[in-house]
Amino acid sequence: MPFYLFSRLEIKVLSTGLIFSILVELLGFVLWIKFVRDGQNKYKDFTSAFMFLVALFILYQVFKLNLDFGLVLATATLFAAFAWILGSFIKLEELRKESKSYFFILLVITCIRSFAYEPYQIPSRSMVPGLQVGDFVLVNKYAYGLKFPGSHLLLTAFNAPQRNDVAVFIPPHTLCDTEAIEARPDLANLSLAESQLFLKKFSSLQESRCTPGGVKFVKRVIGVPGDVVEIKGYEIWVNGTKIQQKLIESDSDENLIQETLNEGIHVIRTLGLSDYAQHRWKVPNGSYLAIGDNRDNSLDSRAWGYFSEDYLIGKADFIWMHWSSYSSLPTLSRNKKIQ
Repeated sequence: MPFYLFSRLEIKVLSTGLIFSILVELLGFVLWIKFVRDGQNKYKDFTSAFMFLVALFILYQVFKLNLDFGLVLATATLFAAFAWILGSFIKLEELRKESKSYFFILLVITCIRSFAYEPYQIPSRSMVPGLQVGDFVLVNKYAYGLKFPGSHLLLTAFNAPQRNDVAVFIPPHTLCDTEAIEARPDLANLSLAESQLFLKKFSSLQESRCTPGGVKFVKRVIGVPGDVVEIKGYEIWVNGTKIQQKLIESDSDENLIQETLNEGIHVIRTLGLSDYAQHRWKVPNGSYLAIGDNRDNSLDSRAWGYFSEDYLIGKADFIWMHWSSYSSLPTLSRNKKIQ
């Protein structure tokens, strides 16, 4: 998944710029109301155009800071409702009508995106061959329980992910305020060499890749709370039972292996680079173990530990479109349910 390589200074500057832009937008809103009430249409139109440009700049900063867009939509919806009520209260018909129309449009978009399905584009090869760069996927936002937009507050009962789920989540190393012990609560059970190696790797990843809101990853869940998972090369054991694997294609560049986990069948890709890698985990409560299907080209639990149930976003259900580059046309040829 994507990495945002910002320094702490850049994040601080962007955050300050976002706050200033919002204040400017609010000032523009007040001036717009004044010009409408005074009948100064020339100044009203100029203010509208200026507010539109500021809004675009706010969106740019939101994406640069990787803030939760669901929270942004929810905030915009609430503001539209406030403006609608304000327009009715001060008897400003133009404000009331415009705010009302914006409110219903934003409400529908917010509800669909926050509580039903949210679209994502796959930017990396970590889940090849199942998910390709340029795939647009629909993420089921209610699969693990509905959350209030932009928060970890569950509005419904929590539905635990199952082994073999292709989950979207925020891993710990992409959050600037997460401690390494949260990514590996079992650090004390590791040997001194293993714990030091993990701490060094986690610190390095976090320093170069963290953002205030974290970065969304998509990986396959292979370990749930209480599981003992072992990896030896490309072979995986879950609670002492070896995951079934069958070679289906091999050439000088790659091996494609059919893997069966929890009765779900998917295909993984190997390059022969991790033949001697060994890992062992006992997954703690509230945590999950996830790895990419492109086993030699995936930054996953093998590097940064477990992800928390608090940072689950949803389950990747469908590929609905593929658009590999701006120089090509979108295609529906890869439309399918994700295995």
